[in-house]
Amino acid sequence: MKNQTEDTIRGIFIKHYQEWCVLSFSFLHSMPEAEDVVQDIMVKLLTRKDVHTIENLPSYIRVSIKNASLLKIKSGQKIRRLDETVSLYDTSYEQELIDKEGQVEVQKALNILPEQSKRVFELCVIEGLQYKNTADVLGISTNTVKYHLKKAFKILRHNLSSSYFFSFIIMIVSFFC
Repeated sequence: MKNQTEDTIRGIFIKHYQEWCVLSFSFLHSMPEAEDVVQDIMVKLLTRKDVHTIENLPSYIRVSIKNASLLKIKSGQKIRRLDETVSLYDTSYEQELIDKEGQVEVQKALNILPEQSKRVFELCVIEGLQYKNTADVLGISTNTVKYHLKKAFKILRHNLSSSYFFSFIIMIVSFFC
């Protein structure tokens, strides 16, 4: 039975290997890392004792590769800090002044937010908590979290010029992605 399962997995691996590498590459943007993820998933699959109970093996592997790729991205991001991300760029003195001015503008806009909206924004966007976890921490409903987050973004969009708001969004995205 084990040889038959291994032969099935081997056949699926040969048939879908390139597809799975491309899937992982779409997340990681590195083919060697993508190949590593696919191979790791296959090794884990071969060592499982209950692999014969999986109904749709190619679909299961596809989801596993997606999750492993996202996990690899997430674990790599915890190392970087927002300050380090900003300092990665070789900037001139003038650019540093412009960046500091932008940071001051963003900080002013954050200070304008109502206290509850600001707290929701900090937990969801800056700390990366999910809506449900934020709701639990603050003792409010998930819909209230969504309301305050929407309100915070609306205020930020209104109070920051388009260039500062765009820069702010890029800083957040580069920090979490």
